Amino acid sequence: MPTYLFGWNPRSFGWEDMGQAISNLHRRGSVDDSWSCGNTKDLPSGSRFFLIRLGREPKGIVGSGVTRSNPAYGHHWDPEKSRKGKKALYVDIRFDALAAEPLITWSELQKPPLSATHWGIQASGVRLTDHVADALEKVWSQRTGHEAPFSADEIDPNNTYPEGTKKTIVVNGYERSPSARAACVAHHGTQCKVCETVLQEVYGKIATGFIHVHHIVPVSKLGKGYQVNPIKDLVPVCPTCHAVMHLRTPPLSITEARQLLADTQRKRRLTPVSRRRRR
Repeated sequence: MPTYLFGWNPRSFGWEDMGQAISNLHRRGSVDDSWSCGNTKDLPSGSRFFLIRLGREPKGIVGSGVTRSNPAYGHHWDPEKSRKGKKALYVDIRFDALAAEPLITWSELQKPPLSATHWGIQASGVRLTDHVADALEKVWSQRTGHEAPFSADEIDPNNTYPEGTKKTIVVNGYERSPSARAACVAHHGTQCKVCETVLQEVYGKIATGFIHVHHIVPVSKLGKGYQVNPIKDLVPVCPTCHAVMHLRTPPLSITEARQLLADTQRKRRLTPVSRRRRR
C-alpha cells in the first residue's frame, strides 16, 4: 500500500474547525474530510497518508489516515486563486488520528532513518519511500497507540507452547503492519461488523479505537507475495466475535457469524414465552 505525505501550513490555510474535527474523531474513531493533493494524479483510493504541519514551529506530523477517492478537481482552496477560476486537485480522506500539535516533531524527522526524506514539501501528494514509510509507522504507532494486538488468525495453529515458558510468535510482517490496520479501521470504522458493538461505548475512554482486524481470507490461505488490500481483505470485529469466528476451520464468515448471533438472540426472545405456554 503506497504512503503519501500531505502538508498543512496554518499561515496559508486557517483550519477553523480543526478542534471540532479532533473532538469528532475521539468520539467516533475517525473523521472525514477532503484535502488538496498538489499536482499528484496518481494517488489511488485506499492509500495511506500522513499530514505534516509546516511553516512556523511547532512543526511535524499531526495526522494520519487513508484516502477514500481518486484525485478530482474542485475550486482552489486559496480564495484569491479561486476567484480567478483556478482549480485544485483534491482527494476525500478519513483521519484515524489527528492532533493540533505534532506527535512527531520536526527535529525527530531530521534524524535517521526518518531523515532519508525531505519533509519541507511545497505541495501535498508526495509519495514516501517504503523504507521511510515503515519507519514512520513504527514511531507513529508508539505515539498514537494504534498498533494492533495479536489476532487469532495471526497465530500459527500448528505451533505448541509449553505452559509456564516464554513463547515466540512468528507472524507475517505485512499483516502486522500498523498501516494495513490503520487503513482498514479508517475506512470501516471501529464498529464490529458482526455484533455492531463499538467498544468505547461499552468500556469508555480506555477502549477508544480498540478493535481487532480480521482477515476475510485466512493468512494461511494467502499465496506468497500476495498484497493485502486493507479495505477489501480486512474487516474490524470485536475480540469476542473474532475468537468465535476462529473456533471453526476455516473461520466463520461475517455473514455466518451474524446469522449465529441473530439465531441466538431470537431464541432468547422466544424462550420465556415458550416456557409460559408449556405451563
